[in-house]
Amino acid sequence: MDAVAAKTASDPFAGFLGIRVDRVEEGFASCSVTIGNNMCNFLGVAHGGLIFSLADVAFSVASNRDHHPSYALDVSGSFLKSARVGDVMRAEARLVHATRRTGLYRMDVFSQDRLVATFNGTVFRKVTGPEP
Repeated sequence: MDAVAAKTASDPFAGFLGIRVDRVEEGFASCSVTIGNNMCNFLGVAHGGLIFSLADVAFSVASNRDHHPSYALDVSGSFLKSARVGDVMRAEARLVHATRRTGLYRMDVFSQDRLVATFNGTVFRKVTGPEP
């Protein structure tokens, strides 16, 4: 297992939510979670905080895969559809653009292969060693 995926697998918050790291490649990560009753809001659909957290875990894994450490500067997004108990949600984070110090990622969240949310996030990469 990839070192970042292994660290994420032991992350207390991701573990609390039941988030699994499914795939990690350069500039990409995919994570999933099965929605339980305790993950829904008062309307009976997946809580927005769960959807965001799933996207954030995938974002963290993808951005730290080859650039340690990377810190989120901002994330913005839209919720498009809902998901229900028993659905398996999957978040995919992809690198869109990178510089030496920053990276822009797009995170798409799917439920049963339907797009339910999309986010964009920027990370700051802590550069080690002397500046050029």
